[in-house]
Amino acid sequence: MVFSRINRSLFIFLKSTEVVPARYTRIFSTSDNGETETSDKALQSSSQSSKFWNKRVPIKVEEFKEQKKLTPCQPVNPHLLKVSILGEPNVGKSTLTNRLVKWKVCAVSKKVHTTRKKATAVFVEDNKQIVFLDTPGFVTPELTKKHNLEATFVMDPLRSIYEADIIAVVVDISNKWTNNRINENILEVLEDYRHKKSILILNKIDAMKSKGRLLSFTKILTCDAINGIENSTQEASQNVISEQNMSNLDSVEEGHSCSAVTSNRGQTKGWPLFSNVFMVSALKNDGIDELRNYLLNEALPGEWMYHGSTVTDQHPYEIALMTLREKLLEYLPEEIPYKLDLRITKWETLPTGSPEISIKIVCSNSRHKRFVIGPDGRHIANCVEKYRNALKEAFKKDILVHIAVQ
Repeated sequence: MVFSRINRSLFIFLKSTEVVPARYTRIFSTSDNGETETSDKALQSSSQSSKFWNKRVPIKVEEFKEQKKLTPCQPVNPHLLKVSILGEPNVGKSTLTNRLVKWKVCAVSKKVHTTRKKATAVFVEDNKQIVFLDTPGFVTPELTKKHNLEATFVMDPLRSIYEADIIAVVVDISNKWTNNRINENILEVLEDYRHKKSILILNKIDAMKSKGRLLSFTKILTCDAINGIENSTQEASQNVISEQNMSNLDSVEEGHSCSAVTSNRGQTKGWPLFSNVFMVSALKNDGIDELRNYLLNEALPGEWMYHGSTVTDQHPYEIALMTLREKLLEYLPEEIPYKLDLRITKWETLPTGSPEISIKIVCSNSRHKRFVIGPDGRHIANCVEKYRNALKEAFKKDILVHIAVQ
């Protein structure tokens, strides 16, 4: 299979360029004269909670560069977990990532291929740091070439799997075309990395309120097994799913068996080595706390990768363009938002201290330009308003925005 060949090549490349991180135990403090000092002592606070850190997404490029240079301050007994979030396009991976880190750092829309390349998001609680690797929807090299997608659609998911401690496979349980199988390319990757722990996340349970159906699909997607051990009864299958997850569902559909689903839907495929199954609604924030707590408990002894103030490693320009594309995807039809070229023409701070951003939307033809602007400019005006609010949500600052359409 072509994915196996790519996977092995990637492994060789990464192994040859692997860098062992230096061991850091420094902390930063401010002296009476306002100067920054460092100490080689480990952090001794009794509660190294996420509130300790001044978490931020820098909007100034200089601040972003300075944050990247910060030495990862190590708490007492540091723990780290790297999580690769995989799934087919539009299963809700980015919404899930945003919920898990409690910050909107990944683009979200109802259309496919909103996420174009890997985005890293960071969550800190006490002495534990979780690094989430949100990836583009899993597509084959053939589809990447057919739809003229970036190479990141193939390589970034594979890179994230190689780096991860846990592989989290997300399935849109409300999608009747895909909710009874794991994507075959994802199955192939799970086989290649079977030595790594993997979990199954059934997303969008708010659109499917039958406990019976959810349990049936869980049996199919896990091959009725957990950690390779087959479940002999439905009660055993339910043990994998917590009471809190089950409480998110309102009703039970009587008489709905796994065999009924299989016979109605044809052959299905699953993975028997998932260590746990989670039922969530990322949109409504249901089941997210339990999933986050599970991941925190899975964190391994190890030094943090990022300074505690870091929320994402994305450049401010990247966040700004990603967020605008997200808004364009919301209201533009068909292929139009994918054909637009977004260019930053101004990025500076006003004397008042407020950031000012100017972006040019370059359309490939006059038809696309008419759609972007809309009747009496209503489309673009509405887009700018939503865009400004989204930027404020990401950067936690009011931002002056100018959009030009060419």
